Amino acid sequence: MPERPSCLLVPAAGAGEGMGHLLRCLVLARELGGRTSILTARMDQHARALLAEKLRTMPARTRPALINRMKVAARWDIIVVDARKTTRAELDLMMAHGLVVCLDEGGEAAAFAPFLVDSIPSLPGVRKPNRASSAFLSLPRRSRSAIRFPPRRVLLSFGGEDRQRLSEAMLHALVRKRIFEPRQLTVVEGPLFGARQWPREASVMRQPAELSRALPEFDLLITHFGITAFEALASGVPVLLFNPSRYHARLGAASGFHDVGMRVPDLRVLQRLMANPAPLSVQVDAFNREIGTRRTRGLARLLASIGAQGSSSCPICGQAGDPVLDRFPTRTYRRCSSCGTVFLESFTGSRKRYDVTYFSSAYRAQYGRTYLEDFESIKSASRERVRIMREQIAEGLDGMVIDVGCAYGPFLDALKDAGIPGYGLDVAADAVAYVRKKLRIPALRSSFETAARSALPRRIAAVTMWYVLEHFEKTDEVLRKISGLLPRGGVFAFSTPNGRGISARSDMGSFLQASPADHFTILSPKKLGKLLSRYDLELRRVRVTGHHPDRFPGLLGKAAKRFAAAHATLLFASRLLGLGDTFEAYAVKGEP
Repeated sequence: MPERPSCLLVPAAGAGEGMGHLLRCLVLARELGGRTSILTARMDQHARALLAEKLRTMPARTRPALINRMKVAARWDIIVVDARKTTRAELDLMMAHGLVVCLDEGGEAAAFAPFLVDSIPSLPGVRKPNRASSAFLSLPRRSRSAIRFPPRRVLLSFGGEDRQRLSEAMLHALVRKRIFEPRQLTVVEGPLFGARQWPREASVMRQPAELSRALPEFDLLITHFGITAFEALASGVPVLLFNPSRYHARLGAASGFHDVGMRVPDLRVLQRLMANPAPLSVQVDAFNREIGTRRTRGLARLLASIGAQGSSSCPICGQAGDPVLDRFPTRTYRRCSSCGTVFLESFTGSRKRYDVTYFSSAYRAQYGRTYLEDFESIKSASRERVRIMREQIAEGLDGMVIDVGCAYGPFLDALKDAGIPGYGLDVAADAVAYVRKKLRIPALRSSFETAARSALPRRIAAVTMWYVLEHFEKTDEVLRKISGLLPRGGVFAFSTPNGRGISARSDMGSFLQASPADHFTILSPKKLGKLLSRYDLELRRVRVTGHHPDRFPGLLGKAAKRFAAAHATLLFASRLLGLGDTFEAYAVKGEP
């Protein structure tokens, strides 16, 4: 059984933050079990006192360790940041210690965090998280099958601090308008409330250990937009919002809540719902249908499944601090502001295996045939690559061509036909065996990164990578090794997806979504020359390939599919403007 990941929880709690983030992290710590710590740096003395009180009631086996600050060399598999707003400086500090996952982040860190989780809905179109689901809230089970209206017992809960005193405003308005008797009302008094005055007959619930367990005792919850509102819906209790700000009101409206105004309650809404409570019942039923049985440990399970591959810094030039370009459930993309590379951080938790299934069933699923069935087609395309590469090799330079990621060897076979000695390198055992036995070409089973110099040919004229370079996580190390292997006048030739092709230009989001999960870099010809010059490689030729007129956006693409003339015109334009979705590059090693 795999070991649980080490996890650091970083809640912000206390004055200005409330206690909700801390309480959620305590639930998460209990679900995660051992190897979990809580950083107290973003908590005030009141929050730390509450934390100490809560820890005393937790079983020793689930009790997290407490740390006041992160030591320089400290590392965790996952760092979970739970706060209203996190600055870039705070995020950068934590990213030096592990993979950072931000929960419901409302600050500038949302644009830069490696992994973003929304457990409560954000405003539509404002941002795109990696994962969004109310199932990440560890919601209680539904204990009330139907709502009771008019309500007999009403709960007012406005967080651990309630700086704007919404509790008093709502409670006094309800009593003054005689909508409810004081004895029907219960107000939750949080740990940061200070001295408050309540009507004599109203009940006060002071610092409840777990408010979610008490919710089913009530017929209606009045609160602001936040976690408690969703816990009430999950329990089967209808919710009315009374919000402290326009932002909260917009969030509540986007999530389908009914509200009674902002700061000053408009009780006419409540009176209408008292006469016709059907909309409240519909919301409770719809929410419970949506979340189904996914109510506990959702976030803990997600964190346990995450395994980071790739980097938050550019894998070529090392530039750090670039904002996120796009997010998907298991992937985050950034664009390097220095060298222009689009690069991937992958969170699949597993590495792709390049074995016989990769070249058979997986290859067929993507291209409609197996790799061996496609062998002759790939070999035919390789002949032009051989010709161009041969033109670039310095006159009189002797040596073999190492084809990295050679697969079953179509390029090596084309080299052989041209009288050029080739040498294959691949991690797939059956592919290497095929090259050796069927093609009778020398090959080594090894990754390029770990292949010892002594295992490779003594004299090397070129290194080739046909749709391979994008698979390396540490591209800088790979390019440095290529440069070190090549003599002066030797050639590095490769092909790769084009980040400036028509698919990327017309819809970068769809292009990235369709990009294979093991493509860690997406290059383009635009800045390639400058990029390769870092490795003493002079770009001599770029050949844009993969032209697809039907991928032009809108009416152009539709016309290319229907009319031969339109297809021919757009094909010409694609070739002229270099809009193909792939390209080949040929560079020559210069002075050391």
